[in-house]
Amino acid sequence: MKIAFDAKRAFNNVTGLGNYSKAVINSIAKLNRKNKIYLFTPHIKTTNKKNQFNPKQKNINIIQPSRLVNKHYWRMIGLNKELKNLKIDIYHGLSNEIPIGLKTKTIVTIHDLLFLKYPKLYSFIDRKTYKLKSQYACKKSDYIIAISQQTKEDIMKYFNISEAKIKVIYQSCHSDFINWEKIESSNKKPGKSISTLQKKFQELNLPNKYILNVGSFEERKNLLFLLKAIKLNKNIHLVCVGRKNTYFNKIIQFVKKHNMDNQLTFLSIEQNDLLAKVYRESRGLIYPSIDEGFGIPIIEAMYSKIPVLTSEKPIFKEVAGNNSFYFKENDVESLSTEIKKIWKDSEERNRRIALNLDYVKKFNEKSQANKILELYNTIS
Repeated sequence: MKIAFDAKRAFNNVTGLGNYSKAVINSIAKLNRKNKIYLFTPHIKTTNKKNQFNPKQKNINIIQPSRLVNKHYWRMIGLNKELKNLKIDIYHGLSNEIPIGLKTKTIVTIHDLLFLKYPKLYSFIDRKTYKLKSQYACKKSDYIIAISQQTKEDIMKYFNISEAKIKVIYQSCHSDFINWEKIESSNKKPGKSISTLQKKFQELNLPNKYILNVGSFEERKNLLFLLKAIKLNKNIHLVCVGRKNTYFNKIIQFVKKHNMDNQLTFLSIEQNDLLAKVYRESRGLIYPSIDEGFGIPIIEAMYSKIPVLTSEKPIFKEVAGNNSFYFKENDVESLSTEIKKIWKDSEERNRRIALNLDYVKKFNEKSQANKILELYNTIS
């Protein structure tokens, strides 16, 4: 079988959609090496060598446009000719979109439709662009992969798509969060008292005890709400990892207004092995996001053997399972109370960590790849 992927995110994004794309491509290529894999990308980012995507499997081929071709045109329309010449059996759009006018059998992965559920959180141009691309992809694809049951329901509701056309296939997280014991061992060098990874972690200069929040600093991630609960717990230190944007200014204003500088640390970490270390050394993950299509940090935390605290919203119950800690939506007092439960050692805390570690194993790349290949086989 000849399988083509929209690989733009795999080569150019270091989190989120990039990690999903890398995981799908690598696992599909490894699971059946007789399949020929073609990765279509308009360009390849080379500024972050640590997390740069560099697939080495012999059955993977990278396809890029010539220098004379407009990259945006090529990705959305121009690659159709190459798909035809290569006699591609299946084209898989990995991030909510597919090229226009495809004649090939097509699958698209839809991650979320939050721009329709929360329009005020997105600019007018972004809303229109995301809707046009996602709706077209859902209508024209032979099958749709939804990364959660909640996303499936949203696709049916907003785009009036038949349930039979949508397959829920859960994703995994980056292997650095799963194989961290091997990574720590490989970082140890003879004659050195600490590993390279441990040294990098120490250079972050974090307190001995802290709670973690992971996610970009944007309104939807609801960090201001979390800070209100942290303000009620003066003894607790919160480490926030994410990418800064204009919303970050509001966060800093709140911190200064309430004299919380000594309770907070803000980091930007692009190395997955280092981020995984930051997870493991924390007291737990707090994930207060308003809504998500899935919520990757939740399973990253479970694999890291730390407790998870998130809201009672259905999508988080779906991903975080029965043994995470939950707070009532929009209730600061409820969040403050639950934070204390993951901050302090207890038998209940340990019990939930152990149960979550067993539960999270269903979110793995091999299972994901098997289910995706089954879907390919139904339409090829």
